[in-house]
Amino acid sequence: MMNKTLLASAVALLFAAPTVSAIDLYKDSKTDVNLGGYIGVRAVNTDSETQLVNGSSRINFNFSRQLTHGWHAYSTLEWGFEPFGDTELVYNRDSQFSANNDNVFYSRLAYIGLEHDRYGSLSFGKQWAAWYNVVGGTDNAYVWGGAAGGAYSLDGSGGIDGTGRADKAIQYSNSFGRFSFTLQTQLQQNTIDVSAFDSDNVNSTLEYDDTYGASITYAITDDLSISAGANRGSFTGFNAAANQRIDTDDEIYGASVTWGNVSDVGWYFSANYNKNKFHDSDINGHLMPSAYGIETMISYMFDSGLQTYALFNGLISDEDYTYPEDDGSRSPLVTESKQQEFILGAAFIWDPTILAYIEAQIDDSKYKVEGMPETTGEDAVAVGIRYTF
Repeated sequence: MMNKTLLASAVALLFAAPTVSAIDLYKDSKTDVNLGGYIGVRAVNTDSETQLVNGSSRINFNFSRQLTHGWHAYSTLEWGFEPFGDTELVYNRDSQFSANNDNVFYSRLAYIGLEHDRYGSLSFGKQWAAWYNVVGGTDNAYVWGGAAGGAYSLDGSGGIDGTGRADKAIQYSNSFGRFSFTLQTQLQQNTIDVSAFDSDNVNSTLEYDDTYGASITYAITDDLSISAGANRGSFTGFNAAANQRIDTDDEIYGASVTWGNVSDVGWYFSANYNKNKFHDSDINGHLMPSAYGIETMISYMFDSGLQTYALFNGLISDEDYTYPEDDGSRSPLVTESKQQEFILGAAFIWDPTILAYIEAQIDDSKYKVEGMPETTGEDAVAVGIRYTF
């Protein structure tokens, strides 16, 4: 049987980068504590500007402790951080200048679990979701990618609805022969104040409560596997301006196929497809009532450490949909949303600690609101370097 702890830890590390390393902080016959993460920086050029930005830098601590009767405990704490500064200049009402710094650190993962080779793994906290087991195989670009698989919905991390880095999640994972599976629920109550969007400033709220998800993977061969999964949650609330109760399900389900290992020499391929309902949003942040997503990735790793890759992200609304105007009035606007991105890239990996990459995005997206000009996507190019420790 698979080691479930290694499987759970590998999902985040394997899909994040072709190479990983860690620094042992403490190790004896029962306990292992190590430090990992990377510092990244990239220059991004779009049609309108060029910026030097953070390259998703992060730091993590990983703990493992052998227990009795074949059990062991494990935990991961990971924070994203802004190593290059993100300072905004503020001119206050006393005619004084001051600096306003956003949080340098923010939580990415924080979970603890127990694992047994026979009885499986049970974990608690903010962790990679069951749904990510289905779509994570295409989330391997260094800058863009993973935009149509539904993993990073709502808050940008998939934390609220439990499809990316799920908040307050409980997971059970196990494997039998070539089958492995994960069951997940979130125990949470998120209240969203939407009064600011009402023209008359009356109180309107949304509540997003517990969610449920599951995934299953079958390894056909050592190189070829297929996965399927689903995730479901519900919005409830009241729109005071329209005197209307809100009761909507957030659903996503789909399947994927993966060949090879993205960090190994040779070919790698992964593709996934999903159908979703009130799960992903368009470029203006409006939830689409019904949409489908397609992601594909193909990559080749040379012996020299050169990796070339290509991806496609497609998130398309099934049909025209409506939403209230931004001023709070009730007249709906008919909307069409088609997000299509082609990504080409190359990376050179000197050793397990240093890599550099160049990545281009050709954005063929189209967004149309009735009575307004069509909005199209913006192409971009990024060059970056990453130090992994």
